[in-house]
Amino acid sequence: MKRIFYLAGYLPLLTAMTILCGAFCFVASFFSLRAARYVSNTVWSHAVLGPAGLKLLVSGRENLPPGPEGFIIFANHNSLLDIPALGLATKAPLTWLAKASLGRIPFFGWGLARVHLLVDRAGGVETISRLVKEAAVRLARGEVLSIFPEGTRRHEPEQLLPFKKGAFVLARQTGAQTVPVALRNTGALWPVGRLGPRPGLIRVRIGPPLAPAPGESLAAFTARAREALAALLADDSW
Repeated sequence: MKRIFYLAGYLPLLTAMTILCGAFCFVASFFSLRAARYVSNTVWSHAVLGPAGLKLLVSGRENLPPGPEGFIIFANHNSLLDIPALGLATKAPLTWLAKASLGRIPFFGWGLARVHLLVDRAGGVETISRLVKEAAVRLARGEVLSIFPEGTRRHEPEQLLPFKKGAFVLARQTGAQTVPVALRNTGALWPVGRLGPRPGLIRVRIGPPLAPAPGESLAAFTARAREALAALLADDSW
């Protein structure tokens, strides 16, 4: 019965909403990035979680930096559910740093490329320089950059993969604060390879923001950020 539900109900609905939201975001981005981002982060996220019976329990939202300046969110990643969960849990105008190949997907990718920030992982120094400049512009206008520094979904939810340094290069170059966000139970509810999610509760904990210390190396800052996220995940009080 569950398989029939996914094949006949949930997956067609999710596909239709993804196409519609992607098309809307593409068109709306020419007139209002705010409206396009709301659909991308909120409307689409509800379409993913709601019909599947998934709910959020969020703590630490007071740790999100106040004020008009943007900041960077980094989170653990072991499920497709991490993306909509972050969008709804933070209630922030998220701009996703996503791999450039996603921009080639019809409708979804077109909207993604217009609203979010796509990264060519094979790019060289010039590509990184352009990315930093674009990120600085977006942070200055109050957008919140969101990234999974592990770079891919992992199969072992209790262990963080080594962090890629991209988010922390941006933080050092732009002076933006970085906020760790721990996601629990997403991998159990929709593991890699499963047809669709099962109902349940996703727990999200937002930690205090971090900033590079004077004279701190990129490697040391990246390691400190990883330790902060690991500590959130290991804390059993939530």
